[in-house]
Amino acid sequence: MQKFSILLILLLSFGVSSLGHAVDVFEGKQLYSRHCMGCHGVSGEGNMPGLPNFAQGEQLFKSDSELQDSVRNGNGVMPSFIGLLTDDEISSVVAYLRTLL
Repeated sequence: MQKFSILLILLLSFGVSSLGHAVDVFEGKQLYSRHCMGCHGVSGEGNMPGLPNFAQGEQLFKSDSELQDSVRNGNGVMPSFIGLLTDDEISSVVAYLRTLL
């Protein structure tokens, strides 16, 4: 399983999102740590009631573009990241989220 995870990370780090943006899982991890971890937790488990548990796959059934829209525009109590993160950075965060499973 660990070999599969490493392979997936490598493929995603040099991949392209569904919107055609370059993705970088390693950058996504750094951005997640800086902007998301406070609420969503180190492993994506969610630190507050009502937040999705990414480690259990909650919300990750959505398409990349749906997840990117949530980050870009905000969702419920989550603020919008328009102007704070570029589309490429948002794509990288979404790619990183998919590694939390």
